[in-house]
Amino acid sequence: MGSEHAVGWNLVSQLARVHNIILVTQDNEYRASIEAGIEQLKADGCNVLAYFVRHGTSTDGRKNDLRLFYYLTYIAYQWRVYQLAKRLVSQHEIAAVHHLNIVGFREPGFLWMLGLPFIWGPVGGLVYTPWRLYAELPAKTKLFQTLRAVITWLQFHLSPRVRLAYKATQRPGGAFIAATADIGARFQRRWGGRCLWIPETGSHDAPAEPRDPPIRRGTGEALRLLWVGALIDRKPLNMLLDAIAAVPRHASRLRLTVVGDGDSRARFEAHARQLGVRADFLGWRPHEETLTHFHNSDLFVLLSISDLTTNVVFEALGNGLPVLCLDHHGYSGIVTEACGIKVRVSDPNTMRQDITRILDELCSRPEVLTRLAKDAAPRAAQFSWKQNASAISELYAPLL
Repeated sequence: MGSEHAVGWNLVSQLARVHNIILVTQDNEYRASIEAGIEQLKADGCNVLAYFVRHGTSTDGRKNDLRLFYYLTYIAYQWRVYQLAKRLVSQHEIAAVHHLNIVGFREPGFLWMLGLPFIWGPVGGLVYTPWRLYAELPAKTKLFQTLRAVITWLQFHLSPRVRLAYKATQRPGGAFIAATADIGARFQRRWGGRCLWIPETGSHDAPAEPRDPPIRRGTGEALRLLWVGALIDRKPLNMLLDAIAAVPRHASRLRLTVVGDGDSRARFEAHARQLGVRADFLGWRPHEETLTHFHNSDLFVLLSISDLTTNVVFEALGNGLPVLCLDHHGYSGIVTEACGIKVRVSDPNTMRQDITRILDELCSRPEVLTRLAKDAAPRAAQFSWKQNASAISELYAPLL
């Protein structure tokens, strides 16, 4: 199931084990999977009703030239959801309505107009590329990110439905759930009120046990770095490659494995060869094989400059792998000093130097990674889908 839909289903499937749920969702290519999941929930004794509403375009429309058309049809879809919801309210005793996704703030739907306690979130979308990092972007991407930032600012400050939906969450019984603490703070600065932080994604249940220390064959063993994700401009792998190249004797001390593909792959591979960095570019690999790389690595590196949070961070932590990331967006709250290392966002050259210093120190002091690995899986467990759903369930409880 696609990531946006997986967010909704992973939470709904957990909440349905505690509450009676009426699910209204898109009638799309995931319907069969959702229906199968609902049948399993019913077999487990859960009370779930599901209604599927036609959207009118492919769910992949946001990722291609149909992006604008997708959002226009999505507004119409949300209006049909609202009309159905009004009928359901007249037929059932409903304690609250929860607009779960799309995660982005731009489209809050119309359920807040029902007059019932309204819960919205996790809400994302208010993520800006730090202006200091624009120098890392090609001209085309820089233009796109600039336009996106302007549109985001205008929509956030001028959209009446965003304002009204947020105000509805502040009514008795309502709640606003921010996908990052920073997004919650932005809404509060704009309109006041209260909010709760729950990441838009989560980890799958796994035993929160310490990871075995990395297997090192001797003091000369290379530090094994892992990068998993799309190879695109807004995930500047070139910054990591430059930082590795500046580490003294990097060829014998560092080894990078890159799992993923994208428009920038050829450029990143050429850059690695030019720098003499030991890097294996594997392309996208089956999930089971990727898990093997998590288990066989010493440090997971993610330098995304405009994502809320990504599932792969929880996968890394859940597999006992410490994380090196930028200290911004959702990563600031998830990765702590106990399970990873965060790089302060500053000018790109300073950030490269900081990453170089960190890698050089870790090569000399591998026991630091052993300590971080012990707390990685327990940290991921704090953000399991079950835990996230439990936090939402606490919002429902007073209404029942």
